[in-house]
Amino acid sequence: MGQIWDTKDITLLMKTLLILLLIIPNLCWGLTFKNGEQVGSYKGIGWPTIEKHGLDAGKDWSQSIDTEFSRLGESSHKFEFRALDCKDFDCERGKFEGSFGRTETYINTKERGENWYAWSFFIDNSELTYSSTSHKEIDNHLIQFGQMKLSYENKVFSHCRDNGSENVFIFQYKKKYKGLAINRTHCTKKTVVETDETATVIPENILFNQWHDVIIHASWGNDGFLKLYINGDLKYAEEGFITNIYSYNGKSYGPSFRYGIYQNNAPKVFNGKITAWYDGIARAKKCTDKNFSELLSNLGYSCDSLGDKDNQVIKPTFIQYKD
Repeated sequence: MGQIWDTKDITLLMKTLLILLLIIPNLCWGLTFKNGEQVGSYKGIGWPTIEKHGLDAGKDWSQSIDTEFSRLGESSHKFEFRALDCKDFDCERGKFEGSFGRTETYINTKERGENWYAWSFFIDNSELTYSSTSHKEIDNHLIQFGQMKLSYENKVFSHCRDNGSENVFIFQYKKKYKGLAINRTHCTKKTVVETDETATVIPENILFNQWHDVIIHASWGNDGFLKLYINGDLKYAEEGFITNIYSYNGKSYGPSFRYGIYQNNAPKVFNGKITAWYDGIARAKKCTDKNFSELLSNLGYSCDSLGDKDNQVIKPTFIQYKD
């Protein structure tokens, strides 16, 4: 015969269930559930949900929330990319499977107008190893650590397609760049243009194994500007044409932010791994917005303190890539 529950038992059970419902979300604060999949999540300031890229390698080690190591003392978004990691289309690219690959997230916001952005990153290169030390083999191993990217631009402007011009800018590393460089490419309605030289914004001797803070003030559009601050110092500035304004299938498009670790042209001699942490990922309409300005203060800056510290601002010139 089954147990008979009295009123006190039912009341106690309901209280217990209520307590569990309150506790469990706090225990799982770093997890989100999408299409039945449990994935790590990192909450940015002023951003909507940060989602795992569909081509993320999806290994057990690819993405996680690190509660023991961060820039701001709480948690960070950790990425680990190992040699030959890839998924689906990325595996089909290059000279061998694993030449291209990524562990990456994106925030599909289609940015418009004037905005401020910030994030911090830490790159551990202690196991960025190769079975050969030949510069010929490793110099073109390109590793990306974040980009602002447009979507469907090459479908609207057919001449953009052959030149991969959907990227607004990319932070990328190659040995021959001697540091972290910004690659700037854009496609107007008639031409594709790019910077005539790679702009190295963090030299290699200080790039790895320490936190760096990125702040961007941008006005997206045909007549805008882009200012890039690294650790509070203005490193790159540009005015004029920044991005196209266009629509595709009835939707307007602007750049979206992606971050993580992405590689292409890896040589077969790459046999190690790259680890990167991101923290303080923020976005605001104005620098003085409360949450954004508080973040800057926690990083050791202020809206007024940002500026050219060393009189070495890169102001790019562009070359026409294709009519």
